[in-house]
Amino acid sequence: MAGTGVLAQDSVTIATLTFAAIYVFLPSLPVTHCLGLVAHCPSSAKAKHLLLYPFKGGRHHFIFQVIAWAIWVAALAVALPVALHRRWLMIPHAHVEVLAGAAAIGSVIAELFMIKSLVVFDPKISTEVATNGHEPASPRYSRGRLPSKPLAATAVIGMGLLWAAVAGAVLLATEFLENNVTKQLYFVLSGVCLLIGVTTTHGLGGQLRHASALEAGEEISQQWRFFQPFQGGVVFAATQALGWGLFSGALLCLTVLVISAARGMAYCIRCWIFATGSVMLASQLFLGVSIWMFKDDIKSGLNAVRQPRATAAAAARRSNIWFPILMMYVPVHLWFFALFSTFAVLPASYATAVWIGGSTIYYLSTVFGEPEHTGKREWPAFRDWFAHNLAPALDAWMGNVEVVYAGQEKLDPSSKYVFGYAPHGLFPIGGPYLPLLPGWKKLFPGITPVPLVASVLFFTPIIRDFVSWCGVRQVARRTFVRALNDRGSVILVPGGQAELIHTGRLRSRKEFVIYPKHQGFVRLAMQQNADLVPVLCLGELSALRNFVDLPGMQAWTYKKLGFPVPYLVVGRWGMTPFPSKAPLRFIVGAPIAVPSNPVGEQPREADVSAIHKQFYDALEALWHKHQPSYPDYSDVKLVMHD
Repeated sequence: MAGTGVLAQDSVTIATLTFAAIYVFLPSLPVTHCLGLVAHCPSSAKAKHLLLYPFKGGRHHFIFQVIAWAIWVAALAVALPVALHRRWLMIPHAHVEVLAGAAAIGSVIAELFMIKSLVVFDPKISTEVATNGHEPASPRYSRGRLPSKPLAATAVIGMGLLWAAVAGAVLLATEFLENNVTKQLYFVLSGVCLLIGVTTTHGLGGQLRHASALEAGEEISQQWRFFQPFQGGVVFAATQALGWGLFSGALLCLTVLVISAARGMAYCIRCWIFATGSVMLASQLFLGVSIWMFKDDIKSGLNAVRQPRATAAAAARRSNIWFPILMMYVPVHLWFFALFSTFAVLPASYATAVWIGGSTIYYLSTVFGEPEHTGKREWPAFRDWFAHNLAPALDAWMGNVEVVYAGQEKLDPSSKYVFGYAPHGLFPIGGPYLPLLPGWKKLFPGITPVPLVASVLFFTPIIRDFVSWCGVRQVARRTFVRALNDRGSVILVPGGQAELIHTGRLRSRKEFVIYPKHQGFVRLAMQQNADLVPVLCLGELSALRNFVDLPGMQAWTYKKLGFPVPYLVVGRWGMTPFPSKAPLRFIVGAPIAVPSNPVGEQPREADVSAIHKQFYDALEALWHKHQPSYPDYSDVKLVMHD
């Protein structure tokens, strides 16, 4: 009974504080707005000019004003039934807690947005003077009575910490709430406060800090952007990573708390609340510190690509350098992260249901027409955009990309060709995108082979869409024949996953391994009277590595499962999926004519073996001719693995 009395007393205390917040912060917003009018508007301003005040301080000022007033009106609408609580309203006690909490948090959020609107006020003061020598009719707005932008940036960072404190206070209040639905709402409100806080600190704080640097005359090569990965220096990137990582951890903890409240579980809730609140404050601290650690790109040691001064065109080019790389190398990691995160956050039964239900809808909406065999989902506009931005992205990330033709006679667009690409590597994406490179189009106009890849790519969400839009198809007999008839040529990696498991030997033994045992592609080419063209890539093996390189286990799992395990591809900076810097050289050999054969008829095995040997002899010749001029492979030897 004593415990119940204490809980009731604590509930009364929380209710008192909640109502105090309502009565303090609801009236404070109009007062803050009036202070802004006093600070920004001259004494000569008329009533109509005061009404136009939200429109006179720039885009951010207007947006924050609208958000502040909208939230304030909503909070007022929620608070009125609580403030005017009478028996005839018949509001249940639990609903009073919900309404009071929402109104209190809403009024605080509205007040902070109003303060932000005053901080970012940036009037476009007209310097025009009427021809008669008098001042313009419109009054001159000013921000002279507000603190300087460096001080404003510091204030905004402090405001972000205040947001985190409010989020923590909301979490602490849930311990004294009896209704689980109310607890869930408070957890969500805490997450909203945290989200607004980190975006305020990172976005607005960074913008004000950068603006203050410009005013001080510092040389800045780019404006502050909300999303600027790996820019701004090592310390900035590290503190940003810690801040956003802790922010993600706080959201994950809040999700656990919401699920626990929904299921009526209360195991060590106080521990979770204190841990979550601490993580919230830590994330804000790291993000706040990072704002002052930001450095100009030219002085930064983390910049992957030297960027021009910030303009809309430069920003677009910078994005275009990132997007092709993200599309090629990140989807698999995103899928695995989403899979493991779902099972980490949700109970196994719920997570399984989510994935089965979502996957069923997803695959049913994209499976009709067998796009992996027919290319039905090919999106020419997307493929052209990707091709347009591919070469600059590869030049920026890899260092240099070149396509070399080692033959004497030009390839005939009216003939059929099967391009055999080697080596496979951990992630043989060079084969599919090679025909999109400008160097290829210049050397082989009118020849656009259909890339054929492993079927596993068409089972993985996200990446299956990307490859389908680019016109990539599954490597299968019927697809091979259909693609040859549709486009006249195909490109594939004959070494397959048997070649993949030997990729690590480049680092451990300085061996460039090619697996020459597969003959199926030669047989199909001869059945269709398509000439074979060897393609050798130097550099792609160096761009990625398997984080856990266990060749024996990978060979065994490949034989038993058809796929090597473990398989965790990493590249730049040791743990990211982005490729390391490695110049790429694609060497296209002379076509190998196949003996005439009735279309669809099986060729003689002796002829297949002869053409197969000729193909790999040509690959070996390309290696010996071009390897000495490729610096990174000066001490690497070629191994034809049987």
